[in-house]
Amino acid sequence: MTGFVRRTACRLLWMALLTAGPLHADETPGRYSEAPPEAVANLAEPAPDEVVVVVNDNALGGNHAGLFAGAKLVDPAGSYVWTRSRDRAWPGPSLADYARYQTTDGLKIRFYRFRLQPKAFSAIVQRIRDAGPTPPLFCASAVQNLLAGLVPFDRIEHVGWTSPAALGRVLDALTHGEGRVGECQKLDASPC
Repeated sequence: MTGFVRRTACRLLWMALLTAGPLHADETPGRYSEAPPEAVANLAEPAPDEVVVVVNDNALGGNHAGLFAGAKLVDPAGSYVWTRSRDRAWPGPSLADYARYQTTDGLKIRFYRFRLQPKAFSAIVQRIRDAGPTPPLFCASAVQNLLAGLVPFDRIEHVGWTSPAALGRVLDALTHGEGRVGECQKLDASPC
């Protein structure tokens, strides 16, 4: 009887997973449609010594996280470069274009900006070079682990998994209050 119950439960679970809706915003229908017209990003492109963490918070737990180190984009487990490169006129990644791409599922996008000392910036660039592929749903973990332990992110811990929203809360602590070391911006460049 136990084997029958187990097989039945597994079949029911398998059928539920097959018929369930998408588990991540990247998988939702319409994800790659044109951004809403009001989604205008007035953000300055990253400075050569600047790290900008992008958090798409348009779903419970957040949808996606990415990072710019200067002009270099890290879009772990993301589809931005692949999708945008299908347009032959696309000039390549930019913060404004990446921001607009993220708005296809809503306007709740935050940009955490940090100017770094050369040693810390070089360490992040090296971590980017050393990073392997990121599995789906691990974008925020990949971004957090690029920052973990480096100044001014020395209070950020290395994680096995985290959500984009949780990463945003960690970065909020560094961009708000008296001891802030960076700033948080919305699409229109106003403070978060």
